[in-house]
Amino acid sequence: MTTTLAAIREAPGLDEYLDALEERLARTVATHPGIVAAVGNEALAAGGKRLRPQLVFLSTPSGLQPSIAAGAAVELVHMATLVHDDLIDRAHFRRGKAAAWSVHGADAARAAGDYLFARAFAEMTATGDADAVAVLAEASLRLARGEALQRTQTHDPSTTVDAYLERCALKTGALFEAACRLGGGPGEFGVALGVAFQIVDDILDCAGATIETGKIAGTDLRDGTPTLPLLLAAQEDETVRDALAGGPLDGALVRVAATGALDRSREVALDYARQARACLNGELRRDELEALTEAVVNRER
Repeated sequence: MTTTLAAIREAPGLDEYLDALEERLARTVATHPGIVAAVGNEALAAGGKRLRPQLVFLSTPSGLQPSIAAGAAVELVHMATLVHDDLIDRAHFRRGKAAAWSVHGADAARAAGDYLFARAFAEMTATGDADAVAVLAEASLRLARGEALQRTQTHDPSTTVDAYLERCALKTGALFEAACRLGGGPGEFGVALGVAFQIVDDILDCAGATIETGKIAGTDLRDGTPTLPLLLAAQEDETVRDALAGGPLDGALVRVAATGALDRSREVALDYARQARACLNGELRRDELEALTEAVVNRER
């Protein structure tokens, strides 16, 4: 049976950790009441996989207490990027609900994203661990670089696969890496897992049903975001290439699937999952991390 993300919750102590995490997130978001806290609380209430805090927990060596502050910090950074990304992309929905900017306006969403970033660093700074703060700062810088790279690649079907993978390592892999490092585990596991996660996300954007993913299929194609399945399809199909460059979209998404690009993209995701597993050693929760890797590449949302 395919491992699911929910099954990972059976790891001893993880449920208690995530319960404490939710309390910590609610408390830190509510620190300064007002519109930014209200928007932040909506982002928090929208839920999510809490995958990055789980990585903090599972990367912590046996016998040590997993850091709730670190889990909260990486999740707050993640939430901040979602609020900002929706604003930049003018995405109207997130996880099936109206995006913050579309409800509260661009200024409120921008301020709320900044607030969540600030709360993340407040959580880490309060630990007194300067090295941990540096890890989070480095990840945040790489996230910004990844976003800037995506801007330069928009509507460019000539984007290379290597350039796309670099973007994945920055935009997604960086925070996965930080979560692992903050737990005390290998950052390279997080980077590889993050890239695999992003490729699967991009496959689901082309093939996933809206009711399952919470997103409208084909968002990347409409926005001109060059993802792996779109790039591979554009190499073979002129209609897809034109659509990715900003041309007519009619029928293009169906043609992506017809090229076999989704299956080939999945093979790349599976390869990155194998790279992630190769980074594990006997000191970590190897079984749980391997199961997490399988769950990431086999998920449907």
